[in-house]
Amino acid sequence: MATTTLCEACKQHVATVTETSDEPKQPYHVCPQCHERLVNYSLRPIEWYNLAVVHSPNKFLLHDDFYDEDGEAYQPEEDFEVEEEEKSPRLQDVQHDIESLLDFSITKWFLEEELIHALKQHPKQQLLVSVKARFYGTENYEIKARMLDIIADVVGTVASDWIRELWKTHDEAFLYSLSSATASSLPVEEGLHIVCKRLKKLIEKELPRASFSCLYRFRSSAVLDWIESNCTNFNDNWGRLAAVSFPTWVRMKSWLSKGRPLSLIALDTMENCISGFDTPSVSQFSPKILGADKKEIEQVLRMYYQEDSVPRVKMKVSTIIENKEEIFE
Repeated sequence: MATTTLCEACKQHVATVTETSDEPKQPYHVCPQCHERLVNYSLRPIEWYNLAVVHSPNKFLLHDDFYDEDGEAYQPEEDFEVEEEEKSPRLQDVQHDIESLLDFSITKWFLEEELIHALKQHPKQQLLVSVKARFYGTENYEIKARMLDIIADVVGTVASDWIRELWKTHDEAFLYSLSSATASSLPVEEGLHIVCKRLKKLIEKELPRASFSCLYRFRSSAVLDWIESNCTNFNDNWGRLAAVSFPTWVRMKSWLSKGRPLSLIALDTMENCISGFDTPSVSQFSPKILGADKKEIEQVLRMYYQEDSVPRVKMKVSTIIENKEEIFE
């Protein structure tokens, strides 16, 4: 006897319609009424929420071109008023139950501080069990990646054995998320060895961006050695990565003396220590250049400019000197 499947959106009526998704193995299974609202971008917030829990909010028909983070339709093709019972859950509604909280976390574009705090109120071992069940219970890449985000931001070292195991089977698909989880879960030396070994497989064009995304959370001066050994061309991501890896003035002087690309990376590293200069992933750490002799900073920078006197360098040197009290510690 065939089993009936409830609509993934309303969870009340039988799902008789299958709508394709950009995840081929995971189409939408909905009732006729919810299907009509789905294709017309007119889902009620709770219907959007229920679908996002299963498919993630990044899938076509659900993503942020059509809905806000709470499932409110931006431009529905039918007018409607949202009733109270049709609203999606709030954090305070779900924070005391792990499974409901994990559902909630999947529907969010990012793991914000308030949500991370709520997750941290639960026992890490219990959270790990639920996260692993979610990871293995779906084919959806975004949901798997979100579970690894929770390992990185919440669970940490409790997940060390599992993270080691994942590198044996999942490093290709989840390089960025798995690297972040590794930085939080494993000892720095071990984690860097695993991630850097994987990065060496990338083509040169991909390496700067991938290196930043995979290594910035380690916050280790050993990453500076990686940059020296692997950068062959200038890229903005090298300076971002160096800035959050405890750069020293001695290292910056060494890079300046070695010429391009390291000299340009040194200038970018110093510039990234200016508050709000670059991306939030850098500025959140309030990076500094350590161990500087402030009496020689301006002299060294101006001497470098004499060797590399292009407008870009002139502008950066001026900016660094102007902000040296903030940049150097």
